[in-house]
Amino acid sequence: MGAADRDLVLREFVGPDGAITGAAAAVAARFRLGQVRRVATLPGAGDRNALITTEAGSWVLRLGLDPSTLGGPSSRLPTALDVLRNERFFAGAITRTSSLRSPWPYEIDDNRDLLPVPYAVMPRLPGLTLWWSEGRDWGAVGTALAEAALDLHRESWPAAGYWDPRTNDITPSQVDPADACRVLVGDLIERTAVTSEPLDGGSRDWIADCLVHLDADAASGPCLVHGDLVIGNVCMGEDQGRWSVTGIFDFENARIGDPEEDVVVHLWWACYGGRPEAAVSFLRRYRQERSVSRRIYGYLVASLLGNWEYGRRMGFPWYGRSRTFRDWAAPLYTDFERVVSATVD
Repeated sequence: MGAADRDLVLREFVGPDGAITGAAAAVAARFRLGQVRRVATLPGAGDRNALITTEAGSWVLRLGLDPSTLGGPSSRLPTALDVLRNERFFAGAITRTSSLRSPWPYEIDDNRDLLPVPYAVMPRLPGLTLWWSEGRDWGAVGTALAEAALDLHRESWPAAGYWDPRTNDITPSQVDPADACRVLVGDLIERTAVTSEPLDGGSRDWIADCLVHLDADAASGPCLVHGDLVIGNVCMGEDQGRWSVTGIFDFENARIGDPEEDVVVHLWWACYGGRPEAAVSFLRRYRQERSVSRRIYGYLVASLLGNWEYGRRMGFPWYGRSRTFRDWAAPLYTDFERVVSATVD
């Protein structure tokens, strides 16, 4: 389902000027949400979310997403329905294994009678989703996100692995997370090779040099990895100057793996957003309870490359005048190094 198709389905659900459509009323009735008072599209998330406000509360409707539009290996999530089922599994796992609030219960409807695609309905999480352009105490925000990451990573799992749609459980992987990272990078390079802008030789050599850091140490014990732990995927609240994470969502890339894979994403996005203080405070707080190795530099390049491949394929204007991956990623890599250096005692 492409962007135009998702937009068409959402228009069936949200009428002009937020008018309540028959589909919205029918979905609310099916899940006993109460009488609908308002519906609206929600920004971001691939333009596939809608807000349902009823007399009883607020819920989010999430359309199933074609895995080909995701940034990770689509072979692990073969259908739009399985993308939702993957999210439901990890929303439930977070509810059971941490004190974090996830969108639970996460209900899925694949009947295709009310909407032509599978969709999920879940409670709307409390709090705010922040943007880098806002004037906030970003140091405090970074600390709060680190505390949420530590909570997420506290529960150990028997083995690294991915959710399996056949068993609705984690299938243990025989591949070390560092080696899995190399496989992902190779997959991303192959994808860009068949586009109009394949990776240039300089970028490929730079990536190879950075991946050497994956051999620095053995991976930490496996835990639940969100896969895209950034401020856009959490809700936050402030009380007397102290920030906290009030909810966490978007589990399309969740898996069981090395917690350091989660650490790098917030750090480089904070640098990209011009808020390095949010990265420094995050890493300082995180390091109070968990060690961080030089493997993060290998995971960093994989995360940056995943963003580059996805953003270029989808036509997102994230890269300014950069014409090669290294042109865009190397300055962020340098900013990342500064953050790490600032947190070393």
